[in-house]
Amino acid sequence: MQLPKDRFNFSRASQGYGRRKSGLKMLVSGIVVVLSITVGALSINKIMQVNGNELSMREELKLLWEQMNYEQINLRCEEILDSSPLNPEALIYNGFSFFYRGVAKFTLEDKIPLFDQAIKHLRLADLAEDYPLKGSVHYILAKTYYHKGRYYSDLAIDYMLSSLELGYQGADSYEYLGLAYSELGEYGKSVEYFEKSLDQNPSDTLYLVLGQTYFSMEEFSRAEETLLRCLNATTDVATQQKARFLLGRIYMNREEYLKAEKQYREILAINRNSADSYFYLGSIYDELNDTIKARAEWRKALEIDPTHHGARQKLYN
Repeated sequence: MQLPKDRFNFSRASQGYGRRKSGLKMLVSGIVVVLSITVGALSINKIMQVNGNELSMREELKLLWEQMNYEQINLRCEEILDSSPLNPEALIYNGFSFFYRGVAKFTLEDKIPLFDQAIKHLRLADLAEDYPLKGSVHYILAKTYYHKGRYYSDLAIDYMLSSLELGYQGADSYEYLGLAYSELGEYGKSVEYFEKSLDQNPSDTLYLVLGQTYFSMEEFSRAEETLLRCLNATTDVATQQKARFLLGRIYMNREEYLKAEKQYREILAINRNSADSYFYLGSIYDELNDTIKARAEWRKALEIDPTHHGARQKLYN
């Protein structure tokens, strides 16, 4: 899953998050092909009757998929689609491969053209009134639209709900619904689906995004409880930092400055170069009327990040 952007950092520094990987397998036996497709948390088995002329194409696609050679799959599928533009298997393989290539890219500029191709081919496949993988195709369409950005969140929701109605539920279906509703500011719905996902597959990242959502709803006690669960469940440094930053904000809002100070000191214990931690420590000491200590912390923030807006504003305005 992809976490929402951190709304609480002043620093320009950014952090990356891991991506989940999975595969798709196709087993061939005589003239009956068993599709076993796994994309993200997708796992569906369907039987399709084929004639002998198509087996070599399917065997080739099977081998390429097992090798995770998505670019070559796209090239082969385009050849197939040149002569058979609505071949459902080529459209689905093509769409899924474009999706995988897209999520593997680092910049949105590189991702978007691949996501657009995934959507194009999967929606063409979806033109058929009935086909075995309709629920899974809607599931991948939902994820693709989510990754295109917040302005596609409504489509991500529509397709994910459709995939559930069609009988397919991925392990991360509820996660994506929670994230998409959060992007639209519908936090009540977001919490509903995050909690459903936690019931099935509890994880540190789910606790984190649920805590962020409660914070956005100004339900600070629930946010605190959920973020503490996140810290108990995680060993990931990036997740720990995000949870502690948010806890620090909650405690500062309550004027529980010693608790807030502890959170920022914990962050510095695992990341001495956290300019934001020094900035917030300075803000705490400023609230406690200790100007000397406050300015010392803000100077440390600027030593790490000379462009730090918050520290510059405090020191020079």
